[in-house]
Amino acid sequence: MKKHRIPQVAVIGSSEADEPTLRVAEQVGGIIARLGAALVTGGRGGIMAAASRGCAEAGGTVLAVTPHQQMDEVNDYAHFHIPTAMGWARNCITGIAGDVVVVIGGAAGTLSEIAYAWMYDRPILALSCCEGWSRRIAGQPVDHRRSDVVVDCPSLKALEKELRARLATISRR
Repeated sequence: MKKHRIPQVAVIGSSEADEPTLRVAEQVGGIIARLGAALVTGGRGGIMAAASRGCAEAGGTVLAVTPHQQMDEVNDYAHFHIPTAMGWARNCITGIAGDVVVVIGGAAGTLSEIAYAWMYDRPILALSCCEGWSRRIAGQPVDHRRSDVVVDCPSLKALEKELRARLATISRR
């Protein structure tokens, strides 16, 4: 029987970011759409909104998992919205909601999502060309639980190559 599930890529990063980092996030969203994956974000502003915009404008599907309870508390680019009413606790969901997790910048909330992704064995790709946790954690293990490291993607080209390879291993059959 054919599986209908579309591969999911979670993009995690701060709700506040500078313009160059937002442009990178928007391009990442477009890459995810072009690779045929759905984008999952925390549904708020900053990195989340920029990646969502890039994915939606490239014809992709965007799922937002927000900390809020109201259906209208989500960025304008989400096709689907899951309001958790969990506050920051929703980071456990966004951290594991992707077949692959991409880190762009990030502050304390992003760090918690990285930890969940790591503990639940999600591949983590970090854009080290951006400030924040993505630069600090790239190429490093999060802790002793795994033998691999957070993959260092120093450029969008490197990220696209890594995403393409990882998404190719996800079966749709």
